[in-house]
Amino acid sequence: MGERMNMTIGQQAENQAKFCQTRVANSEKYLGSLCEVMGSITRKTAHIRDKGDILAKLCKDYSDEENVSHSLKAGLRVCAENLSVIQDYRQTQIMRLESKVVRPISDYGNICKQIKIGVKRELEAVKREDKKKIELQKLRSKNPGNSHQISRAQSDVERAREDASIGSKHLEEQMVSFEKRRLHDIKTSMLDYFKIQLVFHAKAIEFYSKCFESMSMVDEERDLQEFQRKLSMARGVPDTEEISQALTSMTTTTNGYSDTLGSSDPYTSTYELTASDHRRVRISKTSTMYGDDEDDDEDDDYYDDDEYDLSTAR
Repeated sequence: MGERMNMTIGQQAENQAKFCQTRVANSEKYLGSLCEVMGSITRKTAHIRDKGDILAKLCKDYSDEENVSHSLKAGLRVCAENLSVIQDYRQTQIMRLESKVVRPISDYGNICKQIKIGVKRELEAVKREDKKKIELQKLRSKNPGNSHQISRAQSDVERAREDASIGSKHLEEQMVSFEKRRLHDIKTSMLDYFKIQLVFHAKAIEFYSKCFESMSMVDEERDLQEFQRKLSMARGVPDTEEISQALTSMTTTTNGYSDTLGSSDPYTSTYELTASDHRRVRISKTSTMYGDDEDDDEDDDYYDDDEYDLSTAR
């Protein structure tokens, strides 16, 4: 009855060791895959960062070279600045992924290896105990009167049982510690991963919105008009816009009076509406040809294309 009880205990120890072995193998498999995927995500994020830097530089260089379409120039400049900021946040994202997600999970390669060594040692101890028990049984059946050898074999069995019991207890403690750490690390790593992604994408939305806003404010019609004006000038054709503005600033006079009547103010104001802004034009009520020249020093307020600002584009 005692031997059957001992065999049962040995079988329980063996079953426990096999359960631990399966558990560790399963953890090693999925944690290894998780580490591989997280590492791949981190590397691809670094690749996107590099391409983002190229895009930011391209927008900046294009903005620097653009001398005709001023609203497009301003839009590209703002895009370059904000894209550069986004890549700075992406670099921070990469560093946090490496330190808070990939590295803790990658440690489980060595951890699982150590646990597997402990499981193997315990299984060997159980097998050694079983072997000693079988030798004792054979000795009793062959030489029941050889008390010296039987006593010696019984001592070997007790020693093997003690070793297996100590190994089983140590394995149990090791597995409990492993499971506690595994649960904590997986939970923490996944939470850190989602937090890192949330922080980055929140910042990315903020700066991508600025890029979108800057490009939506590009005045296509005005830039096209400016291109046509520069194209005409390149052909040697007079600038019709400047001629039109000059003619608007002058009034036809008859008998010393301006055609602009009904105002006691020596100046009256009108607005010339274009596609993107209102241009204020001051018109002299009396011709300087017949009156005083006191207003000759006041220049018309023309729009300066070189100082284009997005806040006045629309």
